[in-house]
Amino acid sequence: MSGYTAATYAVMAAAAAYSAYSTVQSGKQQQLNADAQADQAELDAKTEKSAAMVQADRIRKLARIQQGEATSALAASGVDVGEGTALNINREIYENAEEDAILTVFGGNNRAQRLTVDAKNTRMAGNQARSNSYGQAASTLLSTGASMYSGWKSSGGVNTQGQGQALTSNPAYVRNM
Repeated sequence: MSGYTAATYAVMAAAAAYSAYSTVQSGKQQQLNADAQADQAELDAKTEKSAAMVQADRIRKLARIQQGEATSALAASGVDVGEGTALNINREIYENAEEDAILTVFGGNNRAQRLTVDAKNTRMAGNQARSNSYGQAASTLLSTGASMYSGWKSSGGVNTQGQGQALTSNPAYVRNM
């Protein structure tokens, strides 16, 4: 093998190694990015749950205030607040507020669940990107190796004089010795 051929193969091998390394690094970075997005989605899910609970508490508090105002207004007008219509009004205020609070919590939990699923899917996509990078890197190395072998094999056995056989096994050479 001539020095030029050896240098060519060395450059091909170095290029393949660099390409494989770059591919693996790209896969790692994609996984890191996906993990960061997944972490953010998980934080958003917790925030959604928390915000829903805070909103539900606010709804309940406003209902208590509304019940108090209704009771005061009824008492000021001379209605007995411990029976009949006054109780029905307070019960209706409580039931409506509790329904709103429960629906708020349910909606928050639902949004949080979707964000959690998104986080899992994003994390899985990152893992797949990293795994794919290993396959692509291996493919690059194998392809380059095959090209190098093919080039070597096609030029194999040809000496510097362009003869297909070594001089010692060439009949013309042996006869002239």
